[in-house]
Amino acid sequence: MIRLRARAPAKVNLVLRVGPARADGYHDIESLMVPLDLADEVEVAVSPGRAGAVRCRCPGRPDLDGPSNLAARAALALRRRLGVEDAVDIVVQKAIPVTAGLGGGSSDAAAVLRCLARAWRVSDRRAVADAALEVGSDVPFFLGKGAAWARGRGERLRPAAAPRLHLVLLYPRAPALAVRASDAYRWLDEARSGRALPDRGRPRADRPENDLMEACLERLPALRDLPRWIGDLGGAVPIMSGSGPTFFGSFRDRTAARAAAEALAGRQAGGEGVEAIVARTVARMPGVSPWKSARSASSRSTRKSSRPT
Repeated sequence: MIRLRARAPAKVNLVLRVGPARADGYHDIESLMVPLDLADEVEVAVSPGRAGAVRCRCPGRPDLDGPSNLAARAALALRRRLGVEDAVDIVVQKAIPVTAGLGGGSSDAAAVLRCLARAWRVSDRRAVADAALEVGSDVPFFLGKGAAWARGRGERLRPAAAPRLHLVLLYPRAPALAVRASDAYRWLDEARSGRALPDRGRPRADRPENDLMEACLERLPALRDLPRWIGDLGGAVPIMSGSGPTFFGSFRDRTAARAAAEALAGRQAGGEGVEAIVARTVARMPGVSPWKSARSASSRSTRKSSRPT
């Protein structure tokens, strides 16, 4: 059995511009995406030559178990393209909030693709890239090397020099404030109906913006407290990440970010608590490494100790 492990980092969108809806239902975007040190842990076990199912589980989150998880869908998509039937077992230890605009599910999917590409010694990068885009528009970014400008659906990537930032991510736990990406884009289309898009010039890394934010705030006004709280504590230009509902702001250093997160603890939005997470932007995506389960390590230890001396 081949066992591999990868960290699956969260991301924030420092810039997210959204064009009109395309004929295929997607939108062209222009976005500066930056990975964070906040990450899930993904473990992949492959049984070469043994046909079997793709199984996926998330300890502590049974609602995320099964074939609908993006991590499982990524494995199935790559297996189909390569004509492979090897059994695949995936375990995702979640640290990134779910449905938060931070790319956790897409990053998990990319981590699985990285692991499987290594396990199966895949040289066809196009097969991996196509599997990534099939699963989700953000997945190709997480297959890259680091911060990038994303265009098209998100598959056209250009490396970017992103600033090193100390952030506080503020995520509302209330189910009533959850935002599906499809809803956020639909709300934006409805808000823009009949209006021409202004010419805003080229987007810049030092000018955070998110076209989806105002449409989401109009539909979910309880979210308006989040950027205000961050700004009141010194967070620079607090904006929403992706399709939300997480907001983030930049602080001068880690100490200031931690102090702000502590001050935000216990606050509520939509009738439930908010989660304040301190995170830092990182220059590169993490790699893939071998791993050994506790059971296999214990078995080896037992075997070694039972040898005659």
